[in-house]
Amino acid sequence: MTAGHRRAGPPTRVPAFALALALAAIIALRPHRVEAAGGLGRSVHLPVLGTLGRDLSCQTVIEAQNLGEHPSKVILLVWGDTGACPPQAAGPLKVECSGLLKPGSAWNFQSAQIPVGARSGVAFSFTARQLGELGLAVKLGFDDVVADYMCERLLLQAVDDNNDYRRFKKAYTEGGDYAGIPMRLAWGSPLGIEVLRRCPGDVTPGAEVVASYSGLTGYMLGQNDPVFGGYAYYAPYLIGDWADLSSWLYIQNAGLECSSVEIWFRRQDDCLRDRICDILQLAPGETYAYDAADCIGPGWQGSAWIRGSEPLAVVVDTAGRDILTSYSSVPVELNFGPGGPPSFKSGSQVAYGPLSYSAYQGWDASVQVMNLNPVYAAKVKVYFMDRGGDIDAVVVDWICPRGSQTFFLPVLANLPGNWTGSVRVESQGYFKPGSPPIDPADIQAVMVLLKYSDPARTETVEAVAYNLLPEVEAFDWQVGPPRECCRCPGPGCVGVIGIPSFNKDRFYSGLTSELAVQNLVARPGFTDFAIFVFDQNGLLDYECEKLSSQQVTYLNLDQRGTLPQGFKGSAVVSAVYWEHESASGLGQANAVGLGVVTIERSGTLLGEQVPGDESAASTGFPILDDSFGFAPIFYEARCPGVPYRPTHTPTPTPTITPTPTITPSPTATATATATITPSPTATATPTATATATFTPSPTATATSTATLTPSPTATATSTPTPLPTDTATAIPSPTDTATAVPTATTQPTVTDTPAPATATPAPPTDTPVPLLRLRQQRRRSSASDTIISSPEASRGQSATGRSRYSSTPLPSGSRR
Repeated sequence: MTAGHRRAGPPTRVPAFALALALAAIIALRPHRVEAAGGLGRSVHLPVLGTLGRDLSCQTVIEAQNLGEHPSKVILLVWGDTGACPPQAAGPLKVECSGLLKPGSAWNFQSAQIPVGARSGVAFSFTARQLGELGLAVKLGFDDVVADYMCERLLLQAVDDNNDYRRFKKAYTEGGDYAGIPMRLAWGSPLGIEVLRRCPGDVTPGAEVVASYSGLTGYMLGQNDPVFGGYAYYAPYLIGDWADLSSWLYIQNAGLECSSVEIWFRRQDDCLRDRICDILQLAPGETYAYDAADCIGPGWQGSAWIRGSEPLAVVVDTAGRDILTSYSSVPVELNFGPGGPPSFKSGSQVAYGPLSYSAYQGWDASVQVMNLNPVYAAKVKVYFMDRGGDIDAVVVDWICPRGSQTFFLPVLANLPGNWTGSVRVESQGYFKPGSPPIDPADIQAVMVLLKYSDPARTETVEAVAYNLLPEVEAFDWQVGPPRECCRCPGPGCVGVIGIPSFNKDRFYSGLTSELAVQNLVARPGFTDFAIFVFDQNGLLDYECEKLSSQQVTYLNLDQRGTLPQGFKGSAVVSAVYWEHESASGLGQANAVGLGVVTIERSGTLLGEQVPGDESAASTGFPILDDSFGFAPIFYEARCPGVPYRPTHTPTPTPTITPTPTITPSPTATATATATITPSPTATATPTATATATFTPSPTATATSTATLTPSPTATATSTPTPLPTDTATAIPSPTDTATAVPTATTQPTVTDTPAPATATPAPPTDTPVPLLRLRQQRRRSSASDTIISSPEASRGQSATGRSRYSSTPLPSGSRR
């Protein structure tokens, strides 16, 4: 999305289709408000909860993290089986509400808080402020916590009433009124939500399979096509009953009206023909579970293109052989002008996978890449790298328009048993003789990791899948966003990432977390980052880590002695200092870029194999603006060796206050016809005539330096010399004289001796200050710091270079 405008011409008669194209072009250039990128948002859609396929057989844990700056609460609405469209639609099955969430902390909906029969859900964030604080107590006649009042109203009105739910969601989305409350005042902080499901295996009795996915919100719900109508989404990785594996699509209606759905299946390497199947109706909030094999038959692998008349949220499962993997779909891009900016953008030319396991340990690493361009083929190169960032293998291949391709990591010898690495996928431009060059197509990719028990790969024992990170949610390849465009950290320069699941609880909930963190910046240098740890009540502690360019670190919480066994919480990964300067001379800012993948193990630890599939993977939630703040300034991360950055304070002009010392003769009498006061703030009157006895006080203050030596016959003329900062000038009259009649032989002497000038200088420009700053205390480094909102805003927003990142609420840094 890009912001802009177009001048309208005089009315003319044009064909209807041309008019539609013109309308689409105008809409494309209008700014679009994106709720959040990277899965953050105030309303989060959860397409699948307690089901595997169509069976209600799974235990679900919904981990909701507050990634804003205000305490909030989460209200969860869940739905049961699909049914009729409105007005006969059943509506929400039940309402559940969380406790108070401080910024950074998470709430786990599980056990009794997941109603029996819940197949899908939507989570809403509400403020924990009082109605009186919002000026609503007088109107309603009582005071209450906003989130608690909304929880009660939704329980009484929205359950089993689709029409009331529709009115509520419309008001919440648009900021209108519901139950007497303007929803724009009731919004809570943005949320990052991860859903973990533990389901029974299909082969071994008593075995469990585990998978997780990130809730969908904001730009992940796509945008209406103004020309062709409807919403569309891509699912890059689908299997139709092949090698004892099969994929399920969970399609949730995220709109306000009933929707029809079409699914276009495309076999891998088949660029010509699609297979279409449809879902006739889908009510708001409900999810339809679709088995891919029902449409495409057995022995099939490829991708799908999904269209609906309302916004959709889509999650894809692949199950069988006692394994389970999940990932979420991506919306289709909209671009109606050749060479023009897209009106909606979802993919990127580069995608990052911070985690890849070793083939030496029995893992097959494959990357399923989808070409988001509907017209041109894509030439894609995949780099498989070790944990130090060195390239181990490179694979290149073609991908059909709207098609997908699988890239396998070749079997590599001499890899250590604890080896982990990363993946980078690049779309490249190309040309053919006799035709114009083709720009690189946007892509989206899914990492799929399968572990086998034997070299012959006859038995799978573990599997994970996760969406690769596009550039806006990680790092704008390959030197970062331009200095004049964007600020670091921010979109395309991510330095703050939310982690809803941070557990060391093997013996109670059975969950243990592992983190793969990668420094995505290609420039030489390093990034220091801290992992801030939260329990369900707030901030606890932090740990410091360091990564050089493109390195990966793997953190196993079970090996962290600083956390007690039984800990359940969340975390925020934040860069605190980075040195990745540009040597190109192109004016690129000092860049930062981090990517995080979380592994959750159920019932076991890393390296201890149990029956079934015990691991699940999901990416962290990048925070693309400075709206997150969790602690006052004295909770900064004090990482070893991390320098502080200087803060520049303008130096004021010093004020000089001389103190004169006047020593007159005891009997001297001075007669003057004028009084001269050369003060910078006074106005002298040179034409006044007066006779007075001049008795100077030792404490008198003057802003000029003069020597007065009267004698019986001498005439002393005072000529003040104001400082350059004097604003008033005294001009003595020509008749100004001083006559003294001494009674002693000693002549009177008046000496005006100014004291040394004193000044109050500003603090030195190199005064160390903490890197942590809350948003309300932020300072811009220059007047050129700007924030640019666009979906290229998906490409960045705000500006500064390599110093003074005090606008970020978490610790951030730059070169000295």
